[in-house]
Amino acid sequence: MPNINLKLLQTFLLAAESGSFRKAAEESNRSPSAVSMQIKDLEEQIGISLFTRTPQRVNLTNEGQALFEEIGRAMADVQASLDKLTELAARRKGKIQIACAPTLATSRLGDILSTFKLRYPRSVVEVQETPPQAALAMLQQQEVEFYIGPEVPNLNDFHFESIIDDPLVACIPEELYTGEKTIRLDAITQFPLIMLNRKTAVRGLVDRLTREEGIELNVQYEVESAQTALALASSGLGVSIVPGIALGRNVDSRVRVVPLDNPNARRAVGIITTRGYVQQRYAEQLIALIRTNLRGEG
Repeated sequence: MPNINLKLLQTFLLAAESGSFRKAAEESNRSPSAVSMQIKDLEEQIGISLFTRTPQRVNLTNEGQALFEEIGRAMADVQASLDKLTELAARRKGKIQIACAPTLATSRLGDILSTFKLRYPRSVVEVQETPPQAALAMLQQQEVEFYIGPEVPNLNDFHFESIIDDPLVACIPEELYTGEKTIRLDAITQFPLIMLNRKTAVRGLVDRLTREEGIELNVQYEVESAQTALALASSGLGVSIVPGIALGRNVDSRVRVVPLDNPNARRAVGIITTRGYVQQRYAEQLIALIRTNLRGEG
């Protein structure tokens, strides 16, 4: 089919719905002769008659009826899409919806959001605390503007902006600490371990490193959050392995923080966005603040 001007199709729909070129002209603020010429133009481009004309009214031919039904469905789909976008735009106005990794939510996010609120008091930020894979689904559905957290493999439909390099550290209770400046994974096997569970990106990284080294860790406790792991280590229940960014500014004096002696025991942390997604102004400002905060603290 040739490239057809959408205005011709709109005129066709008006004439088909009203059964009158005159009524179609009134609704479109054109003359009846202009509407008649546009319909004739459309028929010539398609190569088939769409209406039978009588002095009283115009009627769709079988082919015209088929075209009317097809265009009607297509226009309904377009309108539904526009309604969805309008609803999304209204929801986004002045409000930012973001997702954040739990380790960042408990250690850094509070300071970032309080600073942002002081700068932009009319803004509203809604936060979903979630692991990376769940966040990707939320980004895909445009339920959140962006995700703050660790890099995820195979981000084909997404863009990852690395902000800091985040090393894994061992938090060793004071009574188990023997002066180590760094510690190897195989040396940690002698301790009872407090680990994040297998739903977390950190645990996935630790499991991969231990498989590569052919060692098995003595995991006694599995928890969901780094803060819980740190609390258990502070109580002397074992050594916890957590990302450095989870430590925040204050570390309990009852534990010693020791970096893992493995060049791969680290991960990139930053911002994940959907490719091609246009951020609203407040979201751009919040991203800029996150960059400054994480790099400064890092």
